[in-house]
Amino acid sequence: MIMRAMGLGFLLWLAVAAVFRFGGQYFFVPEESLRMVIFLSAPVAGAVLSWIMLKLLGEASGDEGEAAIGLALPFLLLNGFLTHEFPNAFPNIDATLDATFGAWSLLFGASILFMGLWTTKLAPQDERL
Repeated sequence: MIMRAMGLGFLLWLAVAAVFRFGGQYFFVPEESLRMVIFLSAPVAGAVLSWIMLKLLGEASGDEGEAAIGLALPFLLLNGFLTHEFPNAFPNIDATLDATFGAWSLLFGASILFMGLWTTKLAPQDERL
């Protein structure tokens, strides 16, 4: 289960990284007014994509949180490298937007984890304090 989710997370990360590599200059713009909209799009995009991916994985009830960890792990690990090598990885995006990309990717990964926890269906005995 976790390996399938990690594989799907890696494919999703690869697709998102390719989109930013070839079209990121249209998404990450240096204008201050649009930067907040871009910043707030991360949790929405992450939640929607993780909900779709969790439905595609078809995990057993109660395993959604573990699957979300598998989905988010490639984003959290590999976007750290992309943020460090931002000018080389994304020559089409203004190099001063590396912090914006880093914050966006952290919010994106956190929203994947949040959606996994939100959709996890716990058994009644698991809900004790």
